[in-house]
Amino acid sequence: MIFFLLLVAAIAAPAQPLAPDTVARVDTTVTKALSASHIPGMSISVSRDGTIVYSNAYGYANLARHTPATVQTHYEIGSITKQFTATGILQLKEAGKLSLDDTIGKWIPQYARGAKITIRELLQQTTGIPDYTDTNGFEKIAGTKTPSFAAMLGMISGKPLLFAPGSRFSYSNTNYIILGEILERASHTPWESYVRSHLFAPAGMTSSGFIDDEASLKPMATGYGLSKKGVKVAPPLISGWAWSAGAIVSTVDDMQHWDAALLRGKLINQTDLAAMFTPGKSAWDKGSGYAFGWVVDSVDGHKRIWHNGGTFGFLSANLLFPKDRVAIVALQNGLSMAGPESTATRIFEALEPSAALATSAAGEDPAVTARLRSLIAGLESGTLDRSQLTPRLNARFSPKMLAGIKSEIGPLGAPQQLLYVRKVSTAKVTIYTYRGVFAAATFNLNLGIDSMGKVSGITMTP
Repeated sequence: MIFFLLLVAAIAAPAQPLAPDTVARVDTTVTKALSASHIPGMSISVSRDGTIVYSNAYGYANLARHTPATVQTHYEIGSITKQFTATGILQLKEAGKLSLDDTIGKWIPQYARGAKITIRELLQQTTGIPDYTDTNGFEKIAGTKTPSFAAMLGMISGKPLLFAPGSRFSYSNTNYIILGEILERASHTPWESYVRSHLFAPAGMTSSGFIDDEASLKPMATGYGLSKKGVKVAPPLISGWAWSAGAIVSTVDDMQHWDAALLRGKLINQTDLAAMFTPGKSAWDKGSGYAFGWVVDSVDGHKRIWHNGGTFGFLSANLLFPKDRVAIVALQNGLSMAGPESTATRIFEALEPSAALATSAAGEDPAVTARLRSLIAGLESGTLDRSQLTPRLNARFSPKMLAGIKSEIGPLGAPQQLLYVRKVSTAKVTIYTYRGVFAAATFNLNLGIDSMGKVSGITMTP
């Protein structure tokens, strides 16, 4: 458990505010990200040893009214909500009201495919249950129709599982919607009420609420999407469609209170906190994995525990660097490929300049590096060399999809550095992992090459 307790080990000695030169590096990092990705506004907060050492806001909470963003501005935090739902489940486990080995069938017998799927598998996203948000026309449905758990379950109840439960990882919002329903049935309390009384209150989160509360949460940012003409006001999202998977609204400082309360044991015990930060199966990158509402990996040689979130017009990131005793929260009111998790990682590099000076690991194949650079250039220009791809990947890259990728990553420009990290080989594929450093963002890049030398997959993650 030592690795995460280090975050709060020095509580007795208050952390010092950031030095002026560090503040300047942080501010430059954020303003570059906003400019490069046309993000209307962003608020950030940095804590060390559980104490906030820097908070600031940039850009606008509302463009039409020229309302500046502030550190008090509220944003939808999207899937970071999953941390709250997971913590509530662990509280109920500690109270003896459920077991992580309980099946969905015990609590929600109407979902027949859940008869052998456990709560632990829901938490770790290893169920194979399809994502209800992938339903055609979901954006329109979520902004116009009143939701219910039965309606959301109905969207996927007739669909087969993607794989045998427990065998693989696949991110699905449905997993956490089901967890929200189990929480309600086990606690005999509505999910929102439970979060307010058992999570917000003990964490000291006095400025947080839910999407349905936005009219009373002041100041509240306006969410913006992207169009060919630039940014536009995002469509509405009815809170219940996000619910226990993504409905919380918060501020950067309130999110710091959340991190501190969780790590200091105010919400769950240390054994369950360790379980919360223990990843399960990973489908792609063997160097990372999904835990209970958190992703566990490393960046620049530093351990990182994090999650991001996104709704209609909002993106969010909550990052912990346990060995460095640092937590960074970044919330923004605009969609972009260079999301706040990337900006938060760059903020960490501004705090720890030596972290940004990483070099390629031993074993790099220059030909693979050059191939990756060429593929990125093709994706950014929309002129991908399809002869390099497997038939399956070729089919996935439709003209529409390529156009969308071009619009998202084109503004990043060519990577300034491609730092080789490692490769993982199986009989069918070799996965090469790189750290891609762009002008205003940093990503983990995974390139899959099959036994025939064809590209079977390429992903960009924070």
